Amino acid sequence: MKYTERKEFTFDPTVFVRKDVVTALGIYDEYVTKHSPVPPPRFFEVNRDQNTIDPLWHMPAGAHAPFSRTLDIPAINMFEKPNWRMTALGIVPERRDKFILSHLALKRFDYFPIRGDEVYWIGYRYLILEIVLPPEAYWHQTGVWMGVYLECVVAPQGDAKPAADAAQPAVADEVQWPRPRRGRSRPLGVGEMQIGNNPGVM
Repeated sequence: MKYTERKEFTFDPTVFVRKDVVTALGIYDEYVTKHSPVPPPRFFEVNRDQNTIDPLWHMPAGAHAPFSRTLDIPAINMFEKPNWRMTALGIVPERRDKFILSHLALKRFDYFPIRGDEVYWIGYRYLILEIVLPPEAYWHQTGVWMGVYLECVVAPQGDAKPAADAAQPAVADEVQWPRPRRGRSRPLGVGEMQIGNNPGVM
């Protein structure tokens, strides 16, 4: 969503122009920008104006997730130990990462991340789960926050068609239903099976 449309983490705008607050925000933004990788992570903003959003997962209820913007925002990636879980396929690592964004960068790009947006980083497409504002992010007792943490997870693809380029938003593809096989002149009877183009008896 837009930076000005956020409904959380508000503060008194008169405090934002104080000299000490401006200095602290500038130092934090410089720190994040300097230590951000090149190229920076790419953020995918889900277009919530033209789609029905699921109230639980905050994701489009349709077959595709159209994006309104893609933004290359400087951010610091914090790689944590994966959470190993036992599944039907065996022990699978669930990778959870954190991305740190500065307040001034969000304001500069006019963007505020919310649950359901995606982040592309080192070949993975992350799904944003939570936007966390830790207590140490506030500048003293002013209520102005210098940055946010994004808790992300590599979402399982399931049986979905993988994107050709994870760094670019995929174009909505039309559903291609499988065409019926040709060469069969009559329907199969009871006890018959298809062998090539000729039916055979089981």
